[in-house]
Amino acid sequence: MKKVLPLLVWIPLTMTTLTFSIVVYARSPSVRVDSQVYGAQIQTSPFETTSYEETIMESDQIPILPPFEASLVARDARPKIVSSFLENYSCPLVPYDQYADKYVEVADKYSLDFRLIPAISMQESNCCKKIPEGSNNCWGYGIYGDQVVRFQTVEEGIETVAQTLAKNYTTKGLMEPEEIMRKYTPQSKGSWAAGVLHFMNEMK
Repeated sequence: MKKVLPLLVWIPLTMTTLTFSIVVYARSPSVRVDSQVYGAQIQTSPFETTSYEETIMESDQIPILPPFEASLVARDARPKIVSSFLENYSCPLVPYDQYADKYVEVADKYSLDFRLIPAISMQESNCCKKIPEGSNNCWGYGIYGDQVVRFQTVEEGIETVAQTLAKNYTTKGLMEPEEIMRKYTPQSKGSWAAGVLHFMNEMK
């Protein structure tokens, strides 16, 4: 009987303890898993962290312009940039869009910066306002004293100047206004290149 008595006491005590533990556990707050340790995190800024799922949902809602379309948009903007430049300086080249298209067209044809020839026209003739009468020469091209190169049209002048720059300058590594200046207008002490650069920087 003495051997059975401890067993009879232990069983009820164990059952009571187990029941108490289950009740306490059931009533306790749910265990919180620290997402910073166990969850995938994406750092979106120094001040906020977003879950991977939230990032995917947000990115799905944002339209993304394909790279080739972005390039087309940038290229298509160039005539408008030149047109606005001509209009801002009240150039006598009207309609502005027509001449802007020509500037961009020949720049592409001869692999030139589209801003270069309009900038030269500003530096040389205040955007075609001060040129030898009837010359259509806005770029000081071949003008030495009384010697004047004349073009039938401004478009012909743009074409000729672009072709000359490509043949005698840019294909020989003379790309920057300062490099072009040394051959195009060697008498200049730097003001020509500075002026061309200034006007090019306005066309951005």
